[in-house]
Amino acid sequence: MTKPSPQHNNPDGQQKTPLRLPIQKNSQILAIFAIACTAMVGLVNELTKDKIKEQAQLQLLNTLHSIIEPSRYDNDITKDCVHFSSAAQNEQTNETMQTAYIARKAGKTIAVAMTNTAPDGYNGDIDFILAVNMNDSVSGVRVLNHKETPGLGDKVELRKSDWITSFTGKKLLSDTDSRWAVAKDDGMFDQFTGATITPRAVVKAVKQTLVYFKANKQALLTRPNACLISHEQAIPSSEVSNDK
Repeated sequence: MTKPSPQHNNPDGQQKTPLRLPIQKNSQILAIFAIACTAMVGLVNELTKDKIKEQAQLQLLNTLHSIIEPSRYDNDITKDCVHFSSAAQNEQTNETMQTAYIARKAGKTIAVAMTNTAPDGYNGDIDFILAVNMNDSVSGVRVLNHKETPGLGDKVELRKSDWITSFTGKKLLSDTDSRWAVAKDDGMFDQFTGATITPRAVVKAVKQTLVYFKANKQALLTRPNACLISHEQAIPSSEVSNDK
């Protein structure tokens, strides 16, 4: 008589192998490990989000201090801002919301710091912030983010060169002021050796931002405080009611 095979003794019709149980056990261990790691990442993010936000605010304030002398204003500039569209400034097809931070002294506006993007850098977008005095002169400019070539286009950063400070004190005489160009284009701003595209893009975008500011100055200053609205929305309603 032929003995039945092990498979016939298995009611499920499946043959158990010595490797099956270790594989299942390892899979369960990996699943538990993945869940634990996900939970840990979520916990770390929850515990550090306020610190990250605080550091971002401090970095923003330091940048604003570098383009508007702190003694010139007495308001909390990081919580006094309005939003506006960048499309009208740099002719981008994608409309991007930008922020204008308002510096005030005894309630009077003395300067406005506006973020914007130069879309035509050598390696893409160049984000910057421009501070304009109320007499339309430039208080300062700083590049916030870029992907320009190290050793060439990255000279738009203050830590790489002082080129960005060449905007300070300059004024745009008209929308067609031809001086607002790099020297290679008969303008008043130097270009970098071996890199003209980057400074050309920044000069062009700064000029367009100044044009926008001059044309929309009063409209910007009469808009509701977007930073204050955002701050209030972040506070639980119970806390808001307790402050009243």
